[in-house]
Amino acid sequence: MGIMRTLQLLILLLPLAAAIQPSAQDPVPGQRFRHLKWGSINFLHTTDKLGINSHGWHAGHLQEPQYSADFGDYLSFTSHLRNIAEENGVDLIVLDTGDRAEGNGLWDATDPMGKYTRNFYRELPLDILTLGNHELYNGTTAQNEFLEMVSYYEGFSQISRKFVTERQGFRIISFGFLFNFTRNYKNTRVKTAADTIKESWFQEVIHDIDVDLFVIIGHVDIHSIEFTQIFEAIREVHPNIPIQFFGGHSHIRNFRILDNKSTALESGKYFETVGWLSIDGIKAREAPDNTDNTSMVVSRRYIDVNRAGYQHHLGKNATTFDTPQGLLMTERLAKYRAGLGLDRLIGCAPQDFSLSKHIYPGPQNWYSYLEEHILPVMVYNKERSQVPRFIFINTGSQRSDVFKGPFTYDSSFLISPFTSKFIYAKDIDYSIAIHLRDFFENDAGPYKSSDKSENPLENRQQDTAEVDIQSSPLVNHDQAPLTHSQPRHKYSRVIGYATIDDAGTDGDDTIHIPLKRYPTPNVIQGNASFPEDWESYPPAKIDIVFFDFIAWHVAAGLNEITGTKDYSTEDFLPYMRQEDTMTKLLLDYVAKYWGRDC
Repeated sequence: MGIMRTLQLLILLLPLAAAIQPSAQDPVPGQRFRHLKWGSINFLHTTDKLGINSHGWHAGHLQEPQYSADFGDYLSFTSHLRNIAEENGVDLIVLDTGDRAEGNGLWDATDPMGKYTRNFYRELPLDILTLGNHELYNGTTAQNEFLEMVSYYEGFSQISRKFVTERQGFRIISFGFLFNFTRNYKNTRVKTAADTIKESWFQEVIHDIDVDLFVIIGHVDIHSIEFTQIFEAIREVHPNIPIQFFGGHSHIRNFRILDNKSTALESGKYFETVGWLSIDGIKAREAPDNTDNTSMVVSRRYIDVNRAGYQHHLGKNATTFDTPQGLLMTERLAKYRAGLGLDRLIGCAPQDFSLSKHIYPGPQNWYSYLEEHILPVMVYNKERSQVPRFIFINTGSQRSDVFKGPFTYDSSFLISPFTSKFIYAKDIDYSIAIHLRDFFENDAGPYKSSDKSENPLENRQQDTAEVDIQSSPLVNHDQAPLTHSQPRHKYSRVIGYATIDDAGTDGDDTIHIPLKRYPTPNVIQGNASFPEDWESYPPAKIDIVFFDFIAWHVAAGLNEITGTKDYSTEDFLPYMRQEDTMTKLLLDYVAKYWGRDC
């Protein structure tokens, strides 16, 4: 979707031009890396850094050493890469494809939300920037994005931009898009890609003959219909001009080959991943379409966000890596976190719980713990506390694993960051309510995503089964030998991504032990206030309690089960106070039941 001029932050196209938080853990030493391959034009890509969705992981993953670098480290990394590009006479373009809002304390605990984090991006020399859906759900967030970001980047807040790269002189036309999103706040407008590509301004731009490369960025899954439509529209006019896509939203590491002159890269989620893509074999040309760029070669890397990897790719060490700007950003992050009390201890998690690393249902699965222990205790209405109830929440509302040990104020935002309210349908026949869970599991609704959309590919990158890999001269597989910081026979391997994409299995910069992930349900169900023998002798009527986010699907389920049209979202009532979000209930539960002796 192209975001309309009402919110003219559809795309911000800018002119080219020891850090680590105190509570973070260092990555395992001696890991084995694949090099970055440089080309004549190179791209550094981030997406979905929401607090968790995150997406605002600016302080890094404090309990996950493999992803522990913070935004200050990223500033240092980017600065050094720009220096390398300058020294070698090649171009580096830094870009971000959205979802910078919501999902950890640095965003959610400020008033207004995002008070600090927008300023962070002003420190990063971005060349191309677009929005995600999380910038558009809330009216205040959307307005502040427009007022603060667009005003700061005045002159570059436009729907498309043509520019010439500084060193190689590539003539680039760039666009920014969003997926077909319909839940944006009323002070913004979103237009589909299908409609946008038909408009006269778009057709005029793509008919420009003085272009060497199209760069399309979007908060869009790279296998989406939106990117395919844009690709086909440009190909009708320019059959031989390279087109490079950068996507997001579906939270995976992924690479797509569209044809021998066009690829697409998606760079993970939550600031676990920084994407790298280089293109070689194309030249800036005075006359268009006089060369078919048959020698074009693309290389991609999915970089684990930690200082050890950053230093390896730069040839730096702990002493030479940090820049003054990066150190200052890390200091600011620590200061803001302290001021917001984000490291304040709430309780101590008794064990690790995971969303998908352990089988559901099971004792180590977070969804199981929620439905068996937290939802039945914390979700109640004093006036109806004795009425039996099913409590449904969509699994996408939970965004991070829980780690044994300190559970802080910030942890609540990372794990359950969203502000959905609990509402209910009262006095529903048990014979009807008992079928709702099956309806949800067979429904194609947006249960598994806080992005309010289904992300069916999120586990694909972990798959280690054999797949049909495209063999194409477009993709560079002739990498330098694997290297590591210790002798070859002593290298370390950690559990992590083992990505399979259109180019093969060599995209991850770090050699990981593949992590198995188990399937998760669409929703989980807590049961409360039922008598002991309720399954044998069920009550006649019960309450159905659920997030307002899935209200439409609850109504649809009740109508399908009953074969009527009797239910609508207007029939549902508040069950708890507005402030009783899952974030708050989780904090209250941890404080009451988990203790503080870590």
